[in-house]
Amino acid sequence: MIFQTNHLEINMKIKRIKKKTEKSRICKEIIESLPNWFGLESANKEYIERSAETDFYAAYRLDKEVGFFSILSHFKETSEIYVCGVLPDFHRQGIGRKLLQAVEKDLRKKKKKFLTVKTLSASHPDKGYAKTREFYKACGFVPIEEFKELWGKENPCLFLIKTL
Repeated sequence: MIFQTNHLEINMKIKRIKKKTEKSRICKEIIESLPNWFGLESANKEYIERSAETDFYAAYRLDKEVGFFSILSHFKETSEIYVCGVLPDFHRQGIGRKLLQAVEKDLRKKKKKFLTVKTLSASHPDKGYAKTREFYKACGFVPIEEFKELWGKENPCLFLIKTL
């Protein structure tokens, strides 16, 4: 499946990736370029390995992967953004939003009702994650609950949901 878009001056393709090794490779390359968001080696290893088993969407500019979304489906009605990222040089260009729109379109076709995501809570002072929360809220996600110890006391988790 290929989605084509021209957002502002962006010429971008979004592809649904099927090959497990390609999913892991893309995930690895992009999260390694984002050390401020992905600083835990053990978590990164898990993201890279598990993303191979997920529904996986990648954004391309000039035939280079610049972003991705990895989606888990826990139940018939719900899916979760397991891990996602956009290369730093491509932040704030609409790539994450376009990727999310492609994911949501696909999930609606599958009769999903909700999309969830977990991210670092506002009770942690990280400025990068403040932008991440702003992105999700701008895309229609609403906070549901804060889990202060899910990822350890030093990394409080915010659980958000969006109706599809």
